[in-house]
Amino acid sequence: MKIAFLVQGLFEISDSIGFDCVYQYRLLRDMPGGETARLFAERFDQARHPDVPIEDLPQFHAWCDENPDGIIIYHYCGAWPAIDDFLRGRPARAVIRWHNNTAPWFYLSQSTHLSHTLAGFENIVALAQAPHLRFWVNSDFTRDQFAALGGDPGRCTTVFPASRYLTAATNPDSTPRHRIFPQEGPINLVFVSRVVAHKGHRSIVAIARRVAALTGRPVIVRFAGREDDVKKDIAAFAAKLQVDVRFLGEISEAELSALYRQSDALLCLSEHEGFGLPVFEAMRCDLPVVAWRNTALDSLLAEHPLAFQHYDLNLFAAAVASLADPLVHSQVLDAQQHIREHYSPRVVRDQITQGLRRLAENDRETTMARLRALSEDTSALTPDIEKALGGWLLRAGETARGSQPPAIDAFETAVLHDSGSNLVSFHDLRMFRDLTEGREALHAAAFGAPATQGQLHFGAELFTGRDSRLVDGRLDFAAGPYPSGHRIFGPYLTLPKGYFEVVFDLVIDPAGNPFASDVVIDVFCMPGGVVGRHRLRAATIGPSTIFTLRFDLPAGDPTTEFRVAFSKPFSAALSFGGVTIRRAGPRPPERRSLLAGLGRTVDRLVKRGRKRRS
Repeated sequence: MKIAFLVQGLFEISDSIGFDCVYQYRLLRDMPGGETARLFAERFDQARHPDVPIEDLPQFHAWCDENPDGIIIYHYCGAWPAIDDFLRGRPARAVIRWHNNTAPWFYLSQSTHLSHTLAGFENIVALAQAPHLRFWVNSDFTRDQFAALGGDPGRCTTVFPASRYLTAATNPDSTPRHRIFPQEGPINLVFVSRVVAHKGHRSIVAIARRVAALTGRPVIVRFAGREDDVKKDIAAFAAKLQVDVRFLGEISEAELSALYRQSDALLCLSEHEGFGLPVFEAMRCDLPVVAWRNTALDSLLAEHPLAFQHYDLNLFAAAVASLADPLVHSQVLDAQQHIREHYSPRVVRDQITQGLRRLAENDRETTMARLRALSEDTSALTPDIEKALGGWLLRAGETARGSQPPAIDAFETAVLHDSGSNLVSFHDLRMFRDLTEGREALHAAAFGAPATQGQLHFGAELFTGRDSRLVDGRLDFAAGPYPSGHRIFGPYLTLPKGYFEVVFDLVIDPAGNPFASDVVIDVFCMPGGVVGRHRLRAATIGPSTIFTLRFDLPAGDPTTEFRVAFSKPFSAALSFGGVTIRRAGPRPPERRSLLAGLGRTVDRLVKRGRKRRS
């Protein structure tokens, strides 16, 4: 079996999608017949995965030409138009590995993230219309979300996401339990996740305050994970409640392991989880968990004594305080040891094996899988009822496919309907798209507003900087060395139609040494590709260099990314404060038109000279 794994990026420190892709690649490579599996990425840093050969996109397309029936397992992280269109048009079966997307209502105050998550959901709707595509989802909750978007759950297989704690080197199952809850001194609480609005950081701060009041002991809260611009609001909230909160940012695997060891409990109050990896990581480290059991965790933690279905801060605080009782602590760890047996290397391996086997299912088999997924509890279905329902359901699907053009837009014929709790529906996507388009009209108006002098600034916190830290609103890079390639990119915003100038707030300090690399700044749009590009030669670059380019958007509302790349490896300290955009007046005429106009002028002068001589 020829298999290609595809993911857009393999370069970030804490990238759960990339880690999952590499884990699946390693697992299949070591299975009988899997030695031919290959791994491809658009952007990657080989140093992040030194034992894994990573290939680029041209090599991926060459593989597809050589293996027209080969299976592609695409780890989806959002709309990628070129690959999405390619997979829909390629007749061979492929797998879309979907980790769920954050529901759009969490991003009402953040237009950049709102536009991105809407595009991610809408693209899943489009991919679901291709009958040859199969989906591997990270939980039954994500399978239900897929069904809420009109997808066929019979084409879904639940495959749990991989974690570093599934590997033997960090698996604590072989070591005796030695963890106890301290009877005196500070209580150390931890949560590991991106610091974003819907992950429940403010709730954890509020619980910490109540635990301190209940127990009379100091409480320290540590947050580990990539930090968004909501960090300052959480920090201000903690200061107001006088809670000792420590933000650790992105940390290494060794630092994460040490963090779990020094903590007394993990709190998870997230409002939306497609799976909840940190919860299982903590349980595999024998760290007690207190959790709000909603979204994916509702079923995954159904047997956990301190995972509660309803939000009650006093109940969560009481759960933490109760862990000081050795009997409670021991029983919680016993329950967790049982729960974590459902998330093991063997379970994940079996799920992937089943997913590959289901690629060969016929329409009848996928229809019966759909019936069982939609029925949830099938105990009420007698064999006769199940057979009759399955037959009619198969015919209904065939009739529906035959009654509409093959290229129909799912949104054009869908009956708008809402769905269950915390599930995004067609109704939600349409409502939030309308809201986004209205907001973009206001966004465009900002370019003429006197208060901003017709400019928009997007800060460094909205960008990704490889190997950087966000310090006082700027992405700071140490002195290096760094490899060539893109180091800064973001923020995936939408802009109106027009001609613009963008200034990159970038400072490069080579510390007195000759700077060895050209710097390439560009503007990338989806769709459309690169719409503006400027290359600055290494010899001209210094701490006072201004990085500016102009670009044209002939159509409005593309998803736009601003990028900084380096042509060669280099050593220098970098500081990035974001970009400032303004309108740059009318679009200049094309070069060809200028040359043609110059040619016509020369012709007229020549003719005039001939007339004078005659």
